[in-house]
Amino acid sequence: MKTKLLTVLLFCFFTHWVTAQTLIKPADFKIAAVGAFLKSKGYEILEQEETFIKIGNKDKATLFMDVDSGKKFINLNVNILLNKGVSQDKIDSLLAEINKLAMIKAEYLPTQNSIGFKYYFWITNGFTNETLEDAVMEFFLYQGDAYGLDKEKIFNYQ
Repeated sequence: MKTKLLTVLLFCFFTHWVTAQTLIKPADFKIAAVGAFLKSKGYEILEQEETFIKIGNKDKATLFMDVDSGKKFINLNVNILLNKGVSQDKIDSLLAEINKLAMIKAEYLPTQNSIGFKYYFWITNGFTNETLEDAVMEFFLYQGDAYGLDKEKIFNYQ
């Protein structure tokens, strides 16, 4: 009986040890490692530099991940162009609806005639690749939800 119990306990310990998530501290953060991890999870790496990465998902949506110089956060963001001639009232109305969503925040960028979506993923106290992957997946989902709110079709989807 003791042998079986010890075997079960050892099995549980090693299973937990193998599947445990690794905490990544800001000092150890490398954008190249994030790119490699996300690529292994099925995301396409469209562009990569030392301070940012551009990724795409299976639905061809894209987002940028920028790291601040102090390695306090990763800014997940994307700018979506608007159709020409859209009234400010329609833009403000859509922004109000988008900003009711829990995760992303949106703002109108008049110089680009676009709406910018952003989310700050804080890494100050460390993070795991899995939590970052979850944030990326959620960002894409909320981005899709924001498109669904575009009843007036003011986004330029091309």
